[in-house]
Amino acid sequence: MKDTVEEPLEQRPGDVAEAIWRRADFARPVERHLEPNVVLRAPETIRQGRVAVATEALGLLAAFPDQVWHPEDALVWTSRATRLVAERRVVTARHAGGGLFGDATGRAVSFRVLSETAMREGRLVEIWRVSDRAAIVSQLGLSPERWAEAVLAGRNSGEDPFVPSPDVPAVYTGRGETDGWGATWADLVERAMEGAFGLIDAQYARGAELCHPGSSPVYGAAAARTFWLGLRAAFPSARFEVQHAFGLEAPLMPPRAALRWSLTGSHDGWGAFGAPTGADVHVMGLSQAEFGPEGVRREWTLFDPGAVWMQILLGGKG
Repeated sequence: MKDTVEEPLEQRPGDVAEAIWRRADFARPVERHLEPNVVLRAPETIRQGRVAVATEALGLLAAFPDQVWHPEDALVWTSRATRLVAERRVVTARHAGGGLFGDATGRAVSFRVLSETAMREGRLVEIWRVSDRAAIVSQLGLSPERWAEAVLAGRNSGEDPFVPSPDVPAVYTGRGETDGWGATWADLVERAMEGAFGLIDAQYARGAELCHPGSSPVYGAAAARTFWLGLRAAFPSARFEVQHAFGLEAPLMPPRAALRWSLTGSHDGWGAFGAPTGADVHVMGLSQAEFGPEGVRREWTLFDPGAVWMQILLGGKG
């Protein structure tokens, strides 16, 4: 029998994540492929260190022990010594365990996960991840607001949503590409969030397919405008920033792009989160897109409404 040669992480970037976060296989993947001070940033948490990052998955695994991962796409971009991978997958599972989402219901759920990872010398140094928890709670008969209230009622110090104040210095500080598909899409979204929402009508295909938090796919430029406008309307004075952008052209694939962005400021407007409360809020978002002759033809954007509601309920003044 021939010796098995382990394929480098760079050639299969999703395998280590699946070993850790789906199968709870911590020992070898953690030691070989996570830097000692690896950082995970997600809307619900920030974790640093191999053990903290690896075991962060246990709550979700307890609630959904039979997860099946369905990889959809991976975009790879290299900047000097750092390799960036933006991935998209769908998770199917059954709510068979209690915990974060209440008592087990036995209901089947499916939800999408977007992530971006930074790797150096074959090891993960930083992870940004957004799971569609709005889809999870809606399939369990809850709303993001009611779920946030329930979590806060039994909250401990480890359940605060991620905001910039307790953040740690970034290992990878690049902003991505300055031209190309990523930069083009970043410019479109930034200008729209500054008030030029009419640009969306011109730059999204008439039949564009859009996947947003908690919802089934919607279609067309009007749906894209409604989504981005509703988010901005809730936080009209907040600072919107595209923190990283890159694009990719590959054989047999349409042009693609990935964005990592944030919206930070006061909940001082009417929009997707009801009456203004004055709460300070940080929204962490990830987006991916495909392009065609009419512009954006498919978009996947995720942030966590539940984490936003937690911040509003914790800090509201109204």
